[in-house]
Amino acid sequence: MKTLFILAGMIILTACQKENNQRLPAVSRTIFFKNNADASRKIQTVLDQRSLGEKLERIESVSYIDSKDKSYAFVFYTSNKGSGNVILQQQYLNGQALALSSVTCSGTNCNCQVKTIISNSGSVTLDCSCSSCTMLINSVAGPGYH
Repeated sequence: MKTLFILAGMIILTACQKENNQRLPAVSRTIFFKNNADASRKIQTVLDQRSLGEKLERIESVSYIDSKDKSYAFVFYTSNKGSGNVILQQQYLNGQALALSSVTCSGTNCNCQVKTIISNSGSVTLDCSCSSCTMLINSVAGPGYH
């Protein structure tokens, strides 16, 4: 009887492990930055597109989120204009990184910030914090940038 319970437990455990493995996303995150110099160069490119005269002083931290067909890097930095942040979005097709773009929000009637919503299914939606803001998506690097 004891052997029967152990055997049943092993079968259930094996079935659960197989089920969990099938839910893993097919895409694994490609590295956003080759090194610190590459990270600084890409963030400075974003700052140049967004604000004239803003110069990156240092990157404070980077956090990542993956979804089925995109990866996101949340970069917090210090520049000559103070603290800031930017979201880098990397899109995939058939498991290959296509392009890297930056996502920011801009406006005059609100302290515009990018709002990130992650659903229970793992999909990520980016929006601006206020309806008066405009979302800006700029290319940082095109196909084959790695």
